Amino acid sequence: MTKAETYAALRDQIVTNSVRPGEILNEKDLMQQYSIGRSPLREILFRLQEENLLKPLPRHGYMVTTLDIAEVRELVELRREMEGFAGQLAARRISDDQIEQMHQILQTAEKTNNSDNDSINVNDYYDTQFHRVLYQATGNQKLTKILLDLHIVMLRIWFHVGLHAMEFAQQSQNLYLVLEALRARDPQKARRAMEAHVDLYAAKIKEKFL
Repeated sequence: MTKAETYAALRDQIVTNSVRPGEILNEKDLMQQYSIGRSPLREILFRLQEENLLKPLPRHGYMVTTLDIAEVRELVELRREMEGFAGQLAARRISDDQIEQMHQILQTAEKTNNSDNDSINVNDYYDTQFHRVLYQATGNQKLTKILLDLHIVMLRIWFHVGLHAMEFAQQSQNLYLVLEALRARDPQKARRAMEAHVDLYAAKIKEKFL
């Protein structure tokens, strides 16, 4: 596998809880599993550390980081503010093509069934695709990067508490409200719609954590 493919595969395993929090990963085993050299693997592992998915353990390998309710609460609060801001910016700057992309993503999501979710890459989830287009519509590259990284962390929490990927499709009506606000080029409406979207996510997570 290439370095990019190995990074994506290992990140997906961590995010989707296939490799569980607290599990120890060994360099030698990973090199064999992914048919990759030590140097590119270490670059991947360092990148996953920067994303707070792995923690180095001297002489033992790397431990998949754990999550606790306090950290989740902080992340949700941060995401709510940033998503609202992204909605405001996107409402002012989004193109007709981007609106159409988001509409197509939601229509595709409504046709998704359980069998489609067995081995999908997290980047292919409709929720990830929808948010990626929205973030890009802000026209702010730094904000886009921060939000995409945070989105992956939120996905990890979703899987960590045992919510099935199919449950993303249940949020489609909520995201249609976001799309409606963006189509109207209404910054305040878009902000409220994005905040409501995060609130729905938070409510589902709270049910599982508490």
